[in-house]
Amino acid sequence: MDAFDPRSIINGGMLKQFSGQTVSIMVRVESVAGSTLLASSTDNHKLKINLPGELGAAEGAWVEVIGVPHGADTIRAKEIIEFGGENIDFDKDGYNGLSHLINNVKAFYRSG
Repeated sequence: MDAFDPRSIINGGMLKQFSGQTVSIMVRVESVAGSTLLASSTDNHKLKINLPGELGAAEGAWVEVIGVPHGADTIRAKEIIEFGGENIDFDKDGYNGLSHLINNVKAFYRSG
């Protein structure tokens, strides 16, 4: 993946709005079976993620998925970034606030 590939930071409720575009989303692993990851987003949406390869993340672990959404609950992943296990204290509310701010106040975000 190109290091500068533009993508939007979203949560599960925004998936349909960004269908066909590259996104970044944080999810909590529920299960992995072959090339399919079932996960929950930070706003508790259940998602199905088609993986680009094997994933060694444990149930309950937080991962970042970079990929392209198709519909309201499916993502074709380009890349998965693992954060070291299920014992991470991840701020779901902070992430949801960030994703809403970035996508609703674009002039502020773009101008820095």
